[in-house]
Parts: sequence; structure tokens; C-alpha cells
Amino acid sequence: MGTGTVGNGGNITIDSGSFSLRDRAQLQTSTYGLGNAGNVTVRALDAVTLADANIFSTVEVGGIGKGGNIDINAATLSLIDSAQLQTATRGASATAPAGRGDAGNVNVNVTGIVDIAGEKNGFPSQIRSLVSTETVGNGGNITIDSGSFSLSDGALLTASTFGQGNAGTIKVNAAEEATISGKSSNFNNGLFVNSQSPTGTAGDIIVISPRVTLDNNGTLNAQSASGNGGNINLQTDLLLLRRGAQISTTAGTAQAGGNGGNINIDAPSGFIVAVPSENSDITANAFTGTGGRVDIRANGIYGIEFRESPTPLSDITASSEFGTQGTVELNTPGIDPNSGLVELPTVPVDTQVAQGCYSPGYAQNRFVITGRGGLPANPKDILTPDATQIDWVPFKLSNNNRSLPPVTNKPTTKPTTSTPQRIVEATGAVLNAKGQIVLTANSSNATSHTSRHNPIQCQSNSQLTIRNLQFKS
Repeated sequence: MGTGTVGNGGNITIDSGSFSLRDRAQLQTSTYGLGNAGNVTVRALDAVTLADANIFSTVEVGGIGKGGNIDINAATLSLIDSAQLQTATRGASATAPAGRGDAGNVNVNVTGIVDIAGEKNGFPSQIRSLVSTETVGNGGNITIDSGSFSLSDGALLTASTFGQGNAGTIKVNAAEEATISGKSSNFNNGLFVNSQSPTGTAGDIIVISPRVTLDNNGTLNAQSASGNGGNINLQTDLLLLRRGAQISTTAGTAQAGGNGGNINIDAPSGFIVAVPSENSDITANAFTGTGGRVDIRANGIYGIEFRESPTPLSDITASSEFGTQGTVELNTPGIDPNSGLVELPTVPVDTQVAQGCYSPGYAQNRFVITGRGGLPANPKDILTPDATQIDWVPFKLSNNNRSLPPVTNKPTTKPTTSTPQRIVEATGAVLNAKGQIVLTANSSNATSHTSRHNPIQCQSNSQLTIRNLQFKS
């Protein structure tokens, strides 16, 4: 739509197997007159790729109306080499006033990965919604639904307002993982909702993914110069903060009023992990207004902790330099080590010997139970049936040169003298009907026993070993 005209701009719709835009090529719908800009829709069965190319929908200088939306539906989306998806309301030029109207929305819906990476000639690859200086209107929203999401090497997602209006909201929903990694330790990239307006507020950032990683100054930032900071909401199972990662809802960056926004991290069955010395921070700070609120629910928080004010370490803060401090609530269920412990009995098992022997004072007997031998594959596991088993160890009679006196039975009639019988070593064990261990001389012919035999007289020291439990008499 040209300057001074009245009417809405037309739409651009592309349906294809795949779609590629390169080398400064662009698709654009705009309004310079009185009316709305058109929408741009790209639908592809496979990949949509932009390399050093742009898709725009704008309210240009002199225009009055709403910006159009940009919709991408595909299997994957790749933006590289300063490629952009942008909706904007432009500021004034030397010959025309600033545009007036809300910027459009950007909606990305892909089943696979969204990969936004790199920069070229100082311009980052990005998805952007912008309301420029002196304009009147709100920034548009950016919504991404994908299998996974990657933002790296200086790439950005931004929803900003510099005019009279509020910044838009950024929402990323990644079914597998969301990764935001900076280009270097002194170069920020990430998700930014920013209000530099004297009257507007920053929008919100919402990230939903099982795993969220912020690395190398990767940032989630909802800030305002003088209004209230926006809110940041995360739903995840694991939040990993590395090398200067930042989650911030700071207000009053121009040393003015405004309350810090709120940060809500919901990981009730997961964890938040940082390295203490890497200065990764979660902050809801303000300058003269009230600090925001940080509310975290997680199974555990490691390497980052609450502090009254920012330090060179990894901090969680809700402070105000000249105003009222905010609040930090960390909800981590305590783990009581004693709750999973059971006191073991003094005697591990009530063992009964199926056949005993008579032992006078000169013989010392031991009965030792030590289990079936072998080691489990994992120290935390029990011994499984396929574990290595140590067979029975043959018993070796000790040499005892002492002459043993005969054992004499005293019948009612004529005294007789009997020679002690030789002990037969056990070669196996079976369980009887009561679940008791029965030691046998021949395991193949053994049968279950329910009663004890009369003791056999012993000839010398005897020892029987079945490893693990020990009884001495």
C-alpha cells in the first residue's frame, strides 16, 4: 500500500514441498497509507530455509494500521547468515511521520528443529517484532512450537517497543529440548522482551521444554527502562545454566522507576544446575521500584543460591538499589535419608541344621553361611541368577596328632566301645517344605526334610561354609 492511499495490503501465501530464500531475497507486505498490511504465510512439507534473506510485514513511515502476521508451517526451519522474520511499526523519516499501529505476530509451527544461528556483517539472524521510536502501538507476539529449538552464535528473538506501547510476548514450546548458546563470553544472545518506552511495559517470556540449556551468556531477558519489567515463566525437567547465563526481569535500566518482573521456574520433578564460579544469575531486580518475585519449584537446586544482592558468583536475587527488596521463594522438597532405611535384625536368618554331630570339649565346631558367591553387575543391584557363582569348596580335614579317647555308650546290660564315625562333608543344599536350608551329602538324591536327625559323633574339628552369615558356638 503506497503513501496517502486508503485500503488494506494483500497477502502472500506459498505452498511447496520445501522453500528456500537466499542472498538478500525477501518477501514483504507493508502499508504506507491508511490500512493494514497483509499477511505472509509459508507452508512446506519439508524444510524452510532463509540464508541472508528476509520476510517482513510492516507499518511503514506515514502508515496508519496494523502490521500483518508471518506464519511458517514446515518440518524444519533454519535462519542463518543474518536472515530475519520481522514484523514492525517504523519510526519517522525526514519526510514522513512515524507509523501508527500495532506490529504483527510471528507464528512458527514445525515438527522438527527450529535452528536460528549466526550473524553476517554485524547483523544477527533473528525473529523480531519491533515498535520504533515516536510510534504509537504495541509490539507483536512471537510464538514457536517445535520438536526442538536452538538459538546460537549471536542469534536473537526480540519483542521490543521504543514508542508508546507495550512490547510483545515470546513463547517457545519445544517438545524435546531448547538450547540458547552465545557466540562468546562477551556477546549476549537469547530471548529479549524489552520496553524502552516511558509508558509501556516489557512483555513476557514463556519457555516450555523438558530440557532448557542457557550457555555462554545465553539470556532470557524481560526488561524495561522505566516501566515494569516483564515476567519469565519456565516449565522444564532440567534447567542448565553455564558460563554467564542470565534469566532477568530487571526494571529501571535507565535509572528510573518501575518494578522488577516476576520469574517463575516450575520443575517439580526436575533440577536447576549451575556452576558457582561462572556467574550465571537469576534476577528480578529494580532501580527505584520494588524488586520482583522469584518463585522456583524443583527437586533440587545446585550451584546457584539466593543472595541479597548480585555477586561474581551464580546468584538468585530480587533486589532494588534504592527501593523495596523483592521476594525469593525456593520450594525444594527435603530428602530425609533415614526415611528409606530399615533397621536390619541382629541375627540375619534363623538357620537350622538338618543333621548335627556330638562334639566333646576337645572339638571346636563352626557353622558359617556366606551366600552363593559372585558379584552383581552394579553395586546398587541385587545378585541376579545369571551372576557368576562360586561352587562348594571341598572340606579338608586338619591333621590332628592328638589321640582321641573312645566314646563309650553305657547300655543297661553289657558296656560296649564304639569307634567315632567319619564326618561326611556336605556337597549340596536344598530347601524343605518350610523354606528351611537342608545340607545334604548328595544334592541329586536329596529330599526335603521336616525333622532333625540324631547327632552323629564327631572325630575332629569340623567346618562347613556357605558364605555371608556367620554363627559361632
